[in-house]
Amino acid sequence: MKTTLIFALALSATVSYGQQKPADRYQQYLPIITEGSAAQKDSLATALVGEAKSYKTEAEYRSTLNILRNLEQDAKVQDLEKIAVKKFPKGAITRDAFIQNTFYKAETTAAKEKAYNELLKKWPVKNFPDEGLTYDYAIATLAQSFAKDGNAAKATQYLETMQERFWRGNGYLPVATTLLAQGDTTNATPLLKVAMDDAYYFISLPEEQKDNKARFAAMGYASSMSAYVDILVNRGQYAQAVEQIEKALVVAPQQADALSTVYYKSLIGLDRKLEAYNILTRLYAKGQFGVEDQLKKLYADLNGSMTGYERFNANLKEELKQSIRTHIKEMETFKPAPAFELLNLKGEKVSLASLKGKVVVLDFWATWCQPCIRSFPGMQAAQASYAADPDVEFLFINTWERDKDYKTKVPAFIEKNNYPFEVLYDDQKDPQSGQNMAAQYGVKGIPAKFIIDKEGNIRYFLTGSSPNVDYIKMEMHELIESAKKPHKG
Repeated sequence: MKTTLIFALALSATVSYGQQKPADRYQQYLPIITEGSAAQKDSLATALVGEAKSYKTEAEYRSTLNILRNLEQDAKVQDLEKIAVKKFPKGAITRDAFIQNTFYKAETTAAKEKAYNELLKKWPVKNFPDEGLTYDYAIATLAQSFAKDGNAAKATQYLETMQERFWRGNGYLPVATTLLAQGDTTNATPLLKVAMDDAYYFISLPEEQKDNKARFAAMGYASSMSAYVDILVNRGQYAQAVEQIEKALVVAPQQADALSTVYYKSLIGLDRKLEAYNILTRLYAKGQFGVEDQLKKLYADLNGSMTGYERFNANLKEELKQSIRTHIKEMETFKPAPAFELLNLKGEKVSLASLKGKVVVLDFWATWCQPCIRSFPGMQAAQASYAADPDVEFLFINTWERDKDYKTKVPAFIEKNNYPFEVLYDDQKDPQSGQNMAAQYGVKGIPAKFIIDKEGNIRYFLTGSSPNVDYIKMEMHELIESAKKPHKG
């Protein structure tokens, strides 16, 4: 009876679709998408698929497919896509299916280029004037494939056809990085310059003109700037490097930490030792202990000897510990951790209940998530530091994967990088809510980390991460040791 009622409500909610914009329609179902039970989601999905029989336009199909994907109704998505593909062979749904199933799965650069040319022939860009980003994604993938083959000319040729300036750096920067790894600074440098200049354009816009696209573009500024300036430093062009960095710090002072490494190297090259020393001190005090050799050298140069260095060093480390302790207070929480029983890479079941009595560190990640991957060396170091502690367990929860064959790609990724992680697949939905584990834990973005105490309560929750190995190791130590202590609530 309850299911019938839910179905009826869902069906009645779809009647007025013709008078609604897709965004309004999505908002209408948002409560069910985000908080509905499994029965409610199934009923809504069934109602939407039934309604699709009367659709006249591709926009109606696209709107419904988007809702079905958010409801995680994969089987219904595939069934409805097949209908839409037959009905609109020259439409966006058919195009996207081709990109996903043919272009992205092409194994060689030649096969990718052939698929891309077919894409342009069957679905010309001019037919989709507002969807340039879809083509830019494909272009970036193709250019990167050419770069990996060492064909910088073809990679650059394709990059120059990208349409969306705000996203362009996401194609240029990986190609430039690949070429740099091959020692090709000649072809990498102008690509970095384009990425850097684009980001600078958006980051220096008046505040009232900074929309989401501008903010997204600005995020890549530090990465492209660091790589570009590093080339200048290696060439001994220190004055030009400092000029670029100081220009950046005027419009984006928040990028200071990300630019610190190339900044201090440039200052040393100009014999501005005191300024370089101050930057190194800040870096070291934030856990970047890899700069210690350079810090020692400047300390001796500026003070005339190493007298007092050990006390100075100890004070910096204590300052960092206190900073971390203050910082983790912002992450404190106290609530029961949702139970789970997931499969690991070997197909074995791992449950939270079986780990009671241990402090458990959960790290939600995906193979496509670069911030997740950048944090892994630090997480590996943190895990190694607790290798002899039987009361601490690290679990790496693989979630939100985009490829259907993720169960092949995930183990391959872990093996390739030689990560000694216990990886669990987040693909078991709760029978009542229909949610996967990430949703049950309230994860909105990854990487996301949870520290669970021995009684099964979440004590800390943090999102985002640093690529700094030493900092992550120290932060995890403070979080874990704190979670070992009884809750003071």
